[in-house]
Amino acid sequence: MAALKNLGTTFGAIFIALVASAVFYGVTVTQTFLYYRKYPNDSWIIKITVLVLWLLDTSHLILCTVAVYWYLVTNFGQYETLDNCTWSMNIQADFNGLIAIIVQFYFARRVYLLSENWIITGIIMILSIAHFSLGIVFTVGAFSVLHFSRYPRLTWVTSTGLGCAAAADILIAVAMCHYLAKRRTGYKRTNSIIMTLMIFSINTGLLTSIIATVCAITFAIMPTNFVWQSFFWVLGKCYVNSLLATLNSREYICEKARRQQNSFAELSNLEFQHDGRSVSLHSTALRDGDLIFSKWEPMPLSIAVETVITQITDEASHRHQRDGSRHTRHNYKSSFAYAGSSSPLPVSSAPPIPQNESISSQFESA
Repeated sequence: MAALKNLGTTFGAIFIALVASAVFYGVTVTQTFLYYRKYPNDSWIIKITVLVLWLLDTSHLILCTVAVYWYLVTNFGQYETLDNCTWSMNIQADFNGLIAIIVQFYFARRVYLLSENWIITGIIMILSIAHFSLGIVFTVGAFSVLHFSRYPRLTWVTSTGLGCAAAADILIAVAMCHYLAKRRTGYKRTNSIIMTLMIFSINTGLLTSIIATVCAITFAIMPTNFVWQSFFWVLGKCYVNSLLATLNSREYICEKARRQQNSFAELSNLEFQHDGRSVSLHSTALRDGDLIFSKWEPMPLSIAVETVITQITDEASHRHQRDGSRHTRHNYKSSFAYAGSSSPLPVSSAPPIPQNESISSQFESA
């Protein structure tokens, strides 16, 4: 039995994975609490999604704990049971599969709202469904083979399913970065916000795709030990936290935009989609935070320009026309205000100024 040959790579691996999963679960609980506290006005669909993910993550941790307890405590000293597939070990995979398909569907929706490309969105959804479906096939197969030593029969199922999950995560990250990059403007501060969103997209998709790829490779190479399970147990926690981090990061992005409120761009071209309508980045109605871009509209800008023009007549040209001609000086003062309109508005003229005073001009913007 493989379980007896090396306990370090079997039950030692899943014991470490259980501890790591508990740590990640603590992060999940914290982020869930912060979400409900910071975004009470989110749509009920998003709130239910977060609740379902928390329940699934909790159930997965309970099943993993039950499995480890059954092998290492309940059946302590009964070495023949270490190769048996217990029910909790088999069905825990389906809970991770449910978590993955919910999170990937959520990000697929974000990709569609940003790109309006049904082809890319459809590919992501197909890969996600394939991952979940092959996970169910694996569970049925695990109940059929009965022993861990027969897991090599399920190599193609597990490797293909985890490969689909990794491909979906990579496609989500690449699509988000591509379409966000296309929305860059000529304003440095606007591009800074877009770069922040791109970094969030890469971070949320890169970690899960790496872990899923490692799971697929380790199962293909070592199907009779639990090294792949140790990564798989953590994978579900990473999916949940990637979605919660995306939701909870909206306040940070909005605050970053508010700090740049006085710039010419003011990021007024950044909007969020909610219930089929565009919601301003600064609106209190901001909910699920699906980023789209609308046509930029110029922000109101007030400019006051004051100009003093001095006109001096040619003394020589008037000497022959009229005696006693002298220097004449005319002063004109014009002022206009611009507040998003192209037509200047005249303001009262200034009184004449003495000839010996210096000529000045002033430009004031508000």
